[in-house]
Amino acid sequence: MSMYALLRSSKRPPTEEQIEDSLAGNLCRCTGYRPIIDAFRVFAKTDDSFYTGSPSENANGQAICPSTGKPCSCRNETDVGADESSLLSSVKTYLPCSYNEIDGNAYSEKELIFPPELQLRKYMPLKLNGFNGVRWYRPLKLEQLLHLKSCYPDAKLIIGNSEVGVETKFKNAQYKVMISVTHVPELHTLRVEEDGLQIGSAVRLAQLQKFLKEVIAERGSHETSSCQAILGQLKWFAGTQVRNVASVGGNICTASPISDLNPLWMATRAKFQIIDVNNNVRTTVAKDFFLGYREVDLEADEILLSVILPWTRPFEYVKEFKQAHRREDDIALVNAGMRVHVTEAEGNWIVSDVSIVYGGVAAVPLTAAKTEKFLVGKKLDNGLLDETFNLLKEDIPLAENAPGGMVEFRSSLTLSFFFKFFLYVTHEMNIKGLSNERFDAANMSAIQSYTRPVTVGTQDYELVGQGSAVGQPMVHTSAMLQVLSVV
Repeated sequence: MSMYALLRSSKRPPTEEQIEDSLAGNLCRCTGYRPIIDAFRVFAKTDDSFYTGSPSENANGQAICPSTGKPCSCRNETDVGADESSLLSSVKTYLPCSYNEIDGNAYSEKELIFPPELQLRKYMPLKLNGFNGVRWYRPLKLEQLLHLKSCYPDAKLIIGNSEVGVETKFKNAQYKVMISVTHVPELHTLRVEEDGLQIGSAVRLAQLQKFLKEVIAERGSHETSSCQAILGQLKWFAGTQVRNVASVGGNICTASPISDLNPLWMATRAKFQIIDVNNNVRTTVAKDFFLGYREVDLEADEILLSVILPWTRPFEYVKEFKQAHRREDDIALVNAGMRVHVTEAEGNWIVSDVSIVYGGVAAVPLTAAKTEKFLVGKKLDNGLLDETFNLLKEDIPLAENAPGGMVEFRSSLTLSFFFKFFLYVTHEMNIKGLSNERFDAANMSAIQSYTRPVTVGTQDYELVGQGSAVGQPMVHTSAMLQVLSVV
C-alpha cells in the first residue's frame, strides 16, 4: 500500500531514494526487505533489463541475470518454453493511470480511483455520538471551532490522531469530547510574509516539507537557514505515513520532552499565535510556551492558531541535531536546535546573539542559558570551546537516575552537538573567506551531512547438480504462470 500510494501520487517514475523513503515507516521485517526493494526498484526505471525482454550481456555475449548481476541462462530464448512465450506476448500494456479524473464516466482504465462523486461532494459539519457518551465534532470554520471550544473547554483537538490514538489505546486515556480540525481553513495557512513564514497549526508535516523546499528554492540562502534546519530535521521525523497525517500544532501542543521540532522553534525565535473563544489573538515566543512536562501556555478556552517563523539574517546560522538508536522512524535520545548571529567588529567576528536548546535531557526543551550569556560578545574562534564545554555541563545536568538512562552517553551528546555546530559555523565562514580557523580532516568530517546510499543486496545459491531437488532453488512449475498473471 505504501508503494501504491507513491505511484499514484507521482506523475513521473519515482527515484530509488523515494521508493526507500516510502517504505521507511514499515518496521515489520519478517519477510526481509531485499526482495521487496528489488521488486519495487523496477518502478524507478533505472535499468531496462528489469522490465524488457532484452537482458544485458557481458563481453562474451552471455546474458546477465538482472537479479544477481551474474551470467546466467534464465533469459535465453532456448530456455523459454512455448507456454511462457505465448503468455509474454499476450500480456496487455495499459496506459498510465489518470491522477485526478473528476468525470468518472470518462475513466476507462482498469485501476480503481477515488470516487469522483465524493470529490465533488460538499463538506458538511459533523457530529457523531459514540460509546460511553463520547462525542466527535468536525467544524468547517474557525468560528464554529471556537464555539465548540467555549462549550467544551476540555475537548481534545484531533488532526492525524497519531498521538491521541496511542494515548487512548495504550495509556487508557479517555476523552469525552473530540473535535476534528482537519477542515478548518484558517488553521491550514502556509504563507510567505515580509517578516517570515506563517504556518497554520493544522498543517501536516509532509505539507510543511514540500512548502519549505519551495521557499528555499525561491529565497536567498541567508534568509532560509531556519527553513533548512527544520527541513533537515523533518527528514528523520517518524516515517512518510506519519508525516502525512501528523500536524505542526499537534507536535507542539503535545509538548513531548523528545520532540524533534520544539527545540528548533525555540532556537529560531519562532512565535506562536494563540486565539481564544472571543477571537482575541495573543502572541508568545516559543521559548516561553513550554511550562512543564506535557504542559504548555494554553488556557482551556484557547487554541494554537499558527506559527510565525522569522527569516534569518545575514551571518546568522541555524543547525539541527538528533541522535537516536537508528536513523529512520525512531525517537530521539537527545536532539537540539542551535542558532548564532555573528557581526564584524574591528576586524573580528563577534557573537551578537545565540540560542542553544536541547531536547531529551529534561521535562521540557532546555535552554543553555549560562552558555548563551557567556558566548555573547565573544570572538568566534577555537579559544571558546573549552570554557563553553564546562558551562554546558553546568547548564545541562543529567542525574544518574535520569529517565531514559544512558546518562554518560547522552551527556557527551550535548557537548558533541555544540562542537559540530561550532565546526559548521566556522566552515560556513571559511567558505565566505571571513575566517582563518582551520581543522584537520577528522574534525571536518563531523560537519558532513549523513547520506545513506541506496540499498543493494544479493543472494547467492550454491548449486549442486547431484541428488534430489530438496534444498535447491528450483522454480515451481506454475511460478511463471502466476507471475505473468499478476503482471
